[in-house]
Amino acid sequence: MLQRTIASLVILFICIALPSTGFAQPTWTIDPFGKEKKPEQFETRTLGSEKTATKKFTLPRHFIQNTVTHYNYYFNANNKVNLVVEKSRIAHKDDYSKLLSFYPYELENTAQQKMDLDSVIYTCTAGILIHDLRNDWIDNMYLLIGKAYFYRKDFDSAQMTFQFINYNLFPRKKHEDDDKVIGTSAAAAGSSISIADKEKRKFVQRVMTLPPSRNDALIWLARTSIEQGEYGEAGGLISTLQQDPNLPKRLRNDLDEVASYLFFKQGGFDSSAAHLEKALSNAEDKEDKSRREYLLAQLFEMNHQYDKASVYYLKAAKHTVDPLMDIYARLNNAKMLKGGSIKEMDKTIDNLARMARKDKYDTYRDIMYYAAGQISLQKPDTTLALNYFHKSLKYNDNNLPYKNKVFLQLGDIAFDRKQYRLASALYDSLQTSDSTLGDRLPQIEARRAALSKIVEAVTNIEREDSLQRIATMVPTEREDYVKKLLRRLRKENGLKEDKNDVGSGFNDPFSASRQPQDIFAGNSPKGEWYFNNGSMKSKGFNEFKSKWGNRANVDNWRRVSVTAANPNNRTPGISDVKDKTKGNNGTPGNGPGDDLTYEGLMKNLPLTDEQKVASNEVIATNMFNLGKTYQNELEEYQLAADTYEGYLQRFPNRLLNGEVYLGLYYSYLKLGNRSKAEYYKNLLSTKFADSPSGKLLITGSASATTKNPAATKVYEHIYDLFIEGNFDAAINEKKTADATYGVNYWTPQLLYIEALYNVKQRNDSVAITGLQNIITLYPNSPLKDKAENVINVLRRRAEIETYLTNLQVTRMTDDSVIVQNDQPIVKAPVTPPVVKDSVKKVAAPLTNGSFTMSVTSPHYVLMILDKVDGVYVNEAKNAIARYNNEKFYGEPIVINKDVLDATRNLLVISSFPDAEAALKYYGKLRNDAKSELSWLPAAKYSFLIITDQNLQLLKTNKDITGYKTLLNTQYPNRF
Repeated sequence: MLQRTIASLVILFICIALPSTGFAQPTWTIDPFGKEKKPEQFETRTLGSEKTATKKFTLPRHFIQNTVTHYNYYFNANNKVNLVVEKSRIAHKDDYSKLLSFYPYELENTAQQKMDLDSVIYTCTAGILIHDLRNDWIDNMYLLIGKAYFYRKDFDSAQMTFQFINYNLFPRKKHEDDDKVIGTSAAAAGSSISIADKEKRKFVQRVMTLPPSRNDALIWLARTSIEQGEYGEAGGLISTLQQDPNLPKRLRNDLDEVASYLFFKQGGFDSSAAHLEKALSNAEDKEDKSRREYLLAQLFEMNHQYDKASVYYLKAAKHTVDPLMDIYARLNNAKMLKGGSIKEMDKTIDNLARMARKDKYDTYRDIMYYAAGQISLQKPDTTLALNYFHKSLKYNDNNLPYKNKVFLQLGDIAFDRKQYRLASALYDSLQTSDSTLGDRLPQIEARRAALSKIVEAVTNIEREDSLQRIATMVPTEREDYVKKLLRRLRKENGLKEDKNDVGSGFNDPFSASRQPQDIFAGNSPKGEWYFNNGSMKSKGFNEFKSKWGNRANVDNWRRVSVTAANPNNRTPGISDVKDKTKGNNGTPGNGPGDDLTYEGLMKNLPLTDEQKVASNEVIATNMFNLGKTYQNELEEYQLAADTYEGYLQRFPNRLLNGEVYLGLYYSYLKLGNRSKAEYYKNLLSTKFADSPSGKLLITGSASATTKNPAATKVYEHIYDLFIEGNFDAAINEKKTADATYGVNYWTPQLLYIEALYNVKQRNDSVAITGLQNIITLYPNSPLKDKAENVINVLRRRAEIETYLTNLQVTRMTDDSVIVQNDQPIVKAPVTPPVVKDSVKKVAAPLTNGSFTMSVTSPHYVLMILDKVDGVYVNEAKNAIARYNNEKFYGEPIVINKDVLDATRNLLVISSFPDAEAALKYYGKLRNDAKSELSWLPAAKYSFLIITDQNLQLLKTNKDITGYKTLLNTQYPNRF
């Protein structure tokens, strides 16, 4: 009874404390069925939403409506939305070796839970329709509907829902005009424009209800725009909210999170890190916080802020409950010791090895050894790294992604060491179905194809050399050698010794020594069972070891272990005779099942003149093919040159109609050895001028009057692939084209953009070689000076990066207020020559749709780049900045990057006091762009002049054609 009395008093107190108006919803009246009839059972029933405008909202009604709407509808729908996200988080698997995704779930996964999200929309819609619209949970349910559409990836519907909340839940005073423009009141007062709501809520409201959802909807609206690729709209909304004094503190972290996401999607990782650091406290739980810290460390690492990255890697390792993240955080933290203490790396390696010995981390032992190997490479200590990588394979219990990582790392080490047989075997051990290979897969397939050709060519050459060496032996020595070899080959293939082999020691199979042993005989004094007999096990082990050697328990172990133990130095005659194949010199093969007899082996030796000629033909063909593979597929030009030179020494009269000279010319040209390149070019031009190789050299010359149209078309396509950022496709097609057309079809523009790509990939030596080719081959090109500047910067890269890393930059806080002078910008006269076309004066401003031409307003010059990768956008910005310093020194001209849409980037050049000043600069820049941006195709960029107001409209409606029409009306035929 006492409890019931207390409960009644609490309810009465709440009812008295709740105001009758204040935070109630607007008095909407909606017809949920439009012109459609209600279902028959509801024809005579008035829904709660229909009573909103006619029934008084008394305290009891307010309380009942709030309670029922909250617990019967909102509570269940909100839990279901959270469950959808949680299921997606569980299904999401992070690869800590790569940059994490921003959110720990994928919208593709949430969209698959369509039935649950449809249930949320249905529940919230029902809750809105059957309840009074003035209760305090209606806006929260509209927000849930918007979230459900968002997680369904119905972004248009989500955007409409969030906009509905924005426009219809804007707080207005009683009897205030519904057409009031959001933000005008604050603007009229002289302060910053405010679009957010003040949240002044009483204690009971804070306890019993959620905050109004309109401010949350604005942030969700920005995130929806980001997902739609509308970065300009999202950025404008975020910027406005950052300066909004009414945005509540509870949403500042949410706003920083969305701002970080915007920069993350656009590749601005430095700004993304700055905002994400502020949003760390927004994490949902400890697991989410550690993941954010790990992502933040990755972003700082990408911006070369290694000290900060190290701090957050350690925090992630400390806070995470995921052992895998712990391991990778420690691994990446060790990488932050750029040029630092080797002792710290050794300490980290020892810690990982110590962790691997603990039962707690038994499941992750292979990953820990892999991580230790990675850090060992950073020291660098390749020998120690190989030891840990082999331990990782040893303890790998069918963990395919990490088994692939180890094989790939071992393959890369062998490839870098030019141990191509071993590298080929290791790359062949990769399971290409593993999705984690993703970005490397095209390179792996290309290397596999090239290495298989190299291994085949080297094997054929070494086999023929071995056979020739055996053939040159004294007959008695050769006979003994072949007989010993025959016994060994037959034993390896499980065959009996050949009784026809003289001196082979043939034994009678029915002799006592050949009788089978009774394995169950009681020959053990201890009475041990056969399979637990130590002496028998030892005997079997020794027999296996004598036959097969020491074998590691790894996949593909026969080939891997043999080549790993002896990758380059092979015993003449063993596999050389055994692996002989048909087709090289017309001699039958001697693989398993072939003629493994004394006569069969002897007939493969090149003992006659015809056989020697055929053997030499095999060697010559494979040497030339090997040189071409080094040159065209691996771009190992020194190996290619050495192979061609070796070919010339052995076969000076077999020049293949000049192809050998062409290969040497190309290889030495790529190596920067101009004198040797010219030497072989002269030999080719003199001796083989009329050959296909000679014609290719002449028609492909940079000074030739005609070029091959097919080659021109191919290289133009490669050029476009580079500019648009399809680097993998460009590199692969370039290799094919170079193999077909040679070096001479390269243009300085293509060399320059490829060098910029290599700069981005931090392949500085390759970039410098390409830039030096510009200087050497095209001394009159305007790109020569730029190439020299880039080479100078690359050689000082470490010094520059160290300076920038240590540079302390204070970022302006979001609440800082920038006071701008509203007076027109006073700018010194622009110095370029006067453009012939004068500015057309009109009596009244011209308009076209939403655009208005105002010739007296400050203007920007706008550069629009279509399908141009960010690498080249930055280079274009740098080129224009250099141009301004040279041509307009002392002028306050500023260049900023912006985005129009997913494929078009903007360079905004500001500012000019009026249209006439902007037009003069525009005319000069447009004319000079052909030389200043000679590496960028003219079809990839265009220029405009524009006011700030028109620029904001253009970023919204994307109507460049409409704006150009307005410009050409004002200034005929100028744009």
